[in-house]
Amino acid sequence: MNKVHHIGIASEDLNLALYALGTDKSKIKEVIDDTIQHNILHFIHLENSDLWIEIIIPKNDNSTIQNFVKKNKMGLHHIGFLCDNINDVEQKFNSSVEAVKLGKYHTTVDSFGGKISTIFFAIKGMIVEYVETGNE
Repeated sequence: MNKVHHIGIASEDLNLALYALGTDKSKIKEVIDDTIQHNILHFIHLENSDLWIEIIIPKNDNSTIQNFVKKNKMGLHHIGFLCDNINDVEQKFNSSVEAVKLGKYHTTVDSFGGKISTIFFAIKGMIVEYVETGNE
């Protein structure tokens, strides 16, 4: 099994998510305006477990999480796993009738070491993201 890299929490309100997680804005290491998925991403590093929390706030009705937050207000959106090769993961899940590809993205997250590739799949109602770091 791949290492859990982060947990994605979707919320309509940053302060509500921080309150639910028992933390505050001072713990946010990086904020990214994701113009592709139309979200604002807030990254918090849990140093004692080497795990990241990604708080995702929709920017507008075109957001990839807009329907989720309309329905739930806030909740666990996805689990992110590290992978060595995003294309191998894509090939594996594309051959499965159980997995539905939701999107594949390339972006820069300095907290994750710079350029990354990500791919999202829904599998029987659970969303998983695979993250390949170190893409130069």
